[in-house]
Amino acid sequence: METKQKSCLAILLAALLASSALASCGDSGTPAVTTSAPDNTKTDTTTEAETGPAYKKPDKDFSGQNLNILIWTDSRFPVEEETGDVINDAVFERNLTVQDTLGVTFTYDIRPGLVSDYPEWLNVLNASILAGDDSYQLAGGYGYRLAKDSLGGNFHNLKTNPYIGFTNPWWPSNIIEAADLGGQMTLCFENIDPTYYDVTYAMYFNKKLADDYGFENFYDMVKRGTWTIDRMTEFAKQAAKDLDGDGVMGEKDQWGNIGEPLNTYAFMVGCGVAAVKKVDDIPEFDMKNEHFYDAFTKAVNLNRDDKVTMFSDNFKAADVWADIIDPAFTEGRVLFNTAGLVRVTVFRAMETNFGILPLPKYDESQKEYNSMVSIGCANSIAIPATADAERCGAVIEALSAEGYYTLTPAYYDIVLKTKNARDDASSEMLDIIFDNRIFDIAYMFDWGGIIGSINGLKTDGKISSTIDSKLKAAEKELEKTLTAYAELE
Repeated sequence: METKQKSCLAILLAALLASSALASCGDSGTPAVTTSAPDNTKTDTTTEAETGPAYKKPDKDFSGQNLNILIWTDSRFPVEEETGDVINDAVFERNLTVQDTLGVTFTYDIRPGLVSDYPEWLNVLNASILAGDDSYQLAGGYGYRLAKDSLGGNFHNLKTNPYIGFTNPWWPSNIIEAADLGGQMTLCFENIDPTYYDVTYAMYFNKKLADDYGFENFYDMVKRGTWTIDRMTEFAKQAAKDLDGDGVMGEKDQWGNIGEPLNTYAFMVGCGVAAVKKVDDIPEFDMKNEHFYDAFTKAVNLNRDDKVTMFSDNFKAADVWADIIDPAFTEGRVLFNTAGLVRVTVFRAMETNFGILPLPKYDESQKEYNSMVSIGCANSIAIPATADAERCGAVIEALSAEGYYTLTPAYYDIVLKTKNARDDASSEMLDIIFDNRIFDIAYMFDWGGIIGSINGLKTDGKISSTIDSKLKAAEKELEKTLTAYAELE
């Protein structure tokens, strides 16, 4: 795998120490995850931190002004006091620094906004915009749903905002490129909210099970470039075992893998495919090719194998994750677990050590390991059309810049590397994961429901016919999206 200079995360930790003296989600049947291809949307943490521009306070005076922010309850942005939690306190410090720097204050209207609560959350926002009363200066909500609802002219175009510098190192350039639809972008993500990091996907593995079966060292495989989906499938099949001998794989047996619907596409992303490609900043569907079909076949045959993978939809419980899935892994009865990094907090109490790996590659010839970012579940930030775009743009820029120097190292170096990762090798794997985060705008919008339909497939037999049946509607919906964006000011 090709590496680029030195990971900025170690640099950021130093910056944090130096500056301390100063300052699973988704609607039923639809995906809430975005992914992308390595050629046009790869996001990494290697930046120009050493040589790039430093943050500069804007030359416009915003002193004494208040920003009222409508935000959903799943966001981790509104922090109003220190608690001793590393991330909470890093967000608190960052927000306080931005308020002091710009001379503004933040107030929050926090409302439920996930799945069934989202329509009411959006109604509150839209009613304010239609009334022209400037009740909210920023809106932070459910990225997957808000993407489609940002097309009606109710939000400012962030790409033309004079106070947001998307070329600055605190903005992940390739995610910005992916979200740009012909020069229009109404939502932004990244380190403004810690959920951005939470939904970066990784592969956890039970180190004791791997040792018991005498498997090849997974870390060494990653470094040699031999960690592939075929090898992972091979290991998972060997580890699956009917512990109670009843001839049926049940919740108390030993499993090779844990799965859920969106993991099919997550594995496909790991295999280097995406639903769309960009041509002159305009997305075009790129699904009818052999590599896409082959990657799907490998992914679904692992994710949906009910003799190998403990699939979340196959069990009945009040909370299938808390009652069945997570205990299976924490009790040491699962070899592999593919999930967002937020799950590390669940696993920290495990008695058996676990390791962290990137998602496997398609084959050994693939250049890099790709890590899906389920960014649809993350908090998105938008500026309502009734708000002062310049003031709000200055705040967004300051939040992103200060988050780059404060929140990123706190999350990565302190929480993941120091507090939760069980060994130095897992920390090295995290560098690989964060250096190759992938975002696909097709998963954000899911035009025509085509990605959701792929995730719903249980075998490899219908991928071609599913794409054929969905593609025309998806292309038509994509065209409507592009037309709506073109009409934005």
